[in-house]
Amino acid sequence: MKNNQQVTQMVKRFSVLQRTLHWVVMLGFIGLGLTGFSLAYSDQWWGQAVAWLVGGASHLGWVHRACAVATYGAVVVHLLWLAYFKLVLGGRLTGADSMFPTAKDFSDLAAHLKYIFAAGPAPRFGRFSYLEKADYWAVLIGMNTMGITGLVMWFPEWFSSFLPGYLINLAMILHFYEAVLAVAIKFVVHVYTAHLRPEVFPLEKNIFSGYEPIDRLKHERPAQWEALQAAAEGSGGEGVQ
Repeated sequence: MKNNQQVTQMVKRFSVLQRTLHWVVMLGFIGLGLTGFSLAYSDQWWGQAVAWLVGGASHLGWVHRACAVATYGAVVVHLLWLAYFKLVLGGRLTGADSMFPTAKDFSDLAAHLKYIFAAGPAPRFGRFSYLEKADYWAVLIGMNTMGITGLVMWFPEWFSSFLPGYLINLAMILHFYEAVLAVAIKFVVHVYTAHLRPEVFPLEKNIFSGYEPIDRLKHERPAQWEALQAAAEGSGGEGVQ
C-alpha cells in the first residue's frame, strides 16, 4: 500500500530517451571540457597530468574527438526525434510544454525579477521555465558552433583547400572562447539553477529518475499542475503517474 501511494504522488517529467540523451551529453560535455582545456593549456602541470593519464597528448586529442562525436551524436538523435514527433506522430513543437520561447516566458522573467526584489509574487511557471529554455537553446546552438569550428580544426588541410587560411585560425579562436562560455554556463549557471536550489540540494533527481514529486510540482510549476489537472478531468486522470 505504501509503494502504491508513493507512485501516485509522482508525475512523469522526462522520457527514457530524454534521460539517456542527458547522460550522453552530460558525460560527453565533461570529457570535452577536461580534455579540451588540457590541450589548450598543455604547458600547465594539470594539463600534462590529464594527458599522462590517457597516454599522451595524441591520445588526449582522440579522446576529445570521441567525446565530441558522442555529444553531437546525442544532439542529432534529439533533432531526428523532433522531426519524427512532428512529421510522423503529428505532435506540436510549440506550446506550453515545448522548449520554444513564448510571450509568457518574457512575462515570467519580469515577474521573477520583481519576486527577487520582493516587489511581487513568484511567477507561475509551466513545464519549462524561461531559465530552462535558455539553458536548452544555449546547448543546441552552442553545440553547432562548437561542432563546425571543431570540424575545421580536425580537418584543417581539407578545409584550407577551399577556405582562406585565416578562417582556420578564426575557427580555433571561436572554438576556445565558445568552450569557455559553455563551461561557464554549464558548470556555474546550470549547476546552480538545476541542482543547488534549496528545494533539491544537492541534486535534482528528476532528470535521472524521470519523475517529479507532485508537491514540488505544485510549488515550482503551478501552471503545469493546473494544466495536468484540467487534462485529467477530461481523460480520467492519465496525466498523473
